[in-house]
Amino acid sequence: MVDAFQDENFDPGLILAAEEWPLDAFDAHHTFSSYDESIIRKLSAHGPVLIRGGRGSGKSALLIAAHKRMTEKNAIFSVYLSLRYLPLLQSDGEEYIKHFCQVLSDKVQSELKIRQSDVAFEKAENLTDLQRGLAKLSAAVGKRIVLLFDDAAHIGREKPLEVFFDLFRTLSSNTISCKASIYPGVTKFGIRFDIFNDATVIDVARLDISEVEIHFVEVLRQRYPRLADRTTFSDRLTLEMFSSVLARALVGNMRAYILACNKFADKDKISVPDLNACLLDMASDYYWPLMEEVAPKLGQYEPFIETATDIFNKIIEVASKSSSGRHSPSERVLIHRAIVTKYAKPFEILEYLGFIGKRDASRALKSGGRGPVYSVNLCSLLEQVSGKRMTFDMMNDWRSARLDATEIHVNSDVFEGVNLPNLPSVDTLGILEKPLSWIQKGNMYPFGLTPGKLSLLVDSGYQNVGDLVAASDADLIAIDGIGDATIKKARDLSYQAVWM
Repeated sequence: MVDAFQDENFDPGLILAAEEWPLDAFDAHHTFSSYDESIIRKLSAHGPVLIRGGRGSGKSALLIAAHKRMTEKNAIFSVYLSLRYLPLLQSDGEEYIKHFCQVLSDKVQSELKIRQSDVAFEKAENLTDLQRGLAKLSAAVGKRIVLLFDDAAHIGREKPLEVFFDLFRTLSSNTISCKASIYPGVTKFGIRFDIFNDATVIDVARLDISEVEIHFVEVLRQRYPRLADRTTFSDRLTLEMFSSVLARALVGNMRAYILACNKFADKDKISVPDLNACLLDMASDYYWPLMEEVAPKLGQYEPFIETATDIFNKIIEVASKSSSGRHSPSERVLIHRAIVTKYAKPFEILEYLGFIGKRDASRALKSGGRGPVYSVNLCSLLEQVSGKRMTFDMMNDWRSARLDATEIHVNSDVFEGVNLPNLPSVDTLGILEKPLSWIQKGNMYPFGLTPGKLSLLVDSGYQNVGDLVAASDADLIAIDGIGDATIKKARDLSYQAVWM
């Protein structure tokens, strides 16, 4: 079968997740700011590290970049492992540990094979054997070992996280350094793991600083060279203004930024009305479908989607009415911490999905008390602006280093009527029971499977998403009409559907 990257009809702009890039094409389509470089260095250094960020913020890209560089320098034995493995989602306790040891053992063996090493590593069935095997491996290769765990956390399955962080702490030693990616709001670290002493936590979020603007421009130049040409933009719109407004509109989320840039790939000329239309399209075709997509992944927290939606709509309503002496509504909202604590899980979901982004962990309110400052995505905010039209004054306001924020104080009635639902007693993810048509091409999955490919899978007995996730490559390749490229796409889609 033809590999996707050898297919002349293949469009690299369709790849959104870092995990989906072949390693030999990774460097050509990824660029890192000086802040990113500092994170990569910490991922390569000694000591346990957790990098924290929302969906599409660049956590995987940083882990993969660190792994590639350590491998190329050959001074450290690096292992990158994505924990997108269904049995890990469906197990707990000793069963989770057994699966974890097996998948990590397989990955270590794979790394040794790639490096053409004659060092043997026996598959571990338990934690003791794994610790002993890694210690022997470090001595045999004469190198420190760095274990990079991606997709370790899942909003809908918090209990196994306690087991993972216990493993994370136990495996860390003077010769083995563990690193992992987590999402905002992870709280269940277990009784043995102390977040303040057992790891260094680094926030991946790209803050509103000039360096970030430069970073997104560089990404655009590298991945979309035609868009970087000055002649592509109208007289009043510059490349820097276009990229800056787009990045800020999407709360600095890299995956959303790439998806938005795809919308301009075929345009000969880009004007402010084109950018305006893109932001409105992202509100309706990206942000709201995200809510629908993530809901069945949340397990017992699925009812919180409705609460999160209500909260966000009220935040947007308040922000859209406040201009604070500027030409535009405020995109920053300061919320009393008592309110954020009360609605912790809905705020976690909103931040994870990129509807909002935390810009300041604690700031004083004029009415008393303290709370975090959130930036809201400008796409949804623009929907509430009169005429849904973005002016140059608004663009300049949103690009400026704005410190003022709309305040929601502790006695505010903004969230009056927003209730927290009772949590159902479920121990599984609803996504696994969704019909396979759930991941067809559409607003939820812009690069989903076509009806023809779905029919081939359904006719072969794959009725729901869980069936596809559990299928082996050998099972799928046996289906007439299914080739390597389709298997990779189906695998990426099913992982996206189930994991956060």
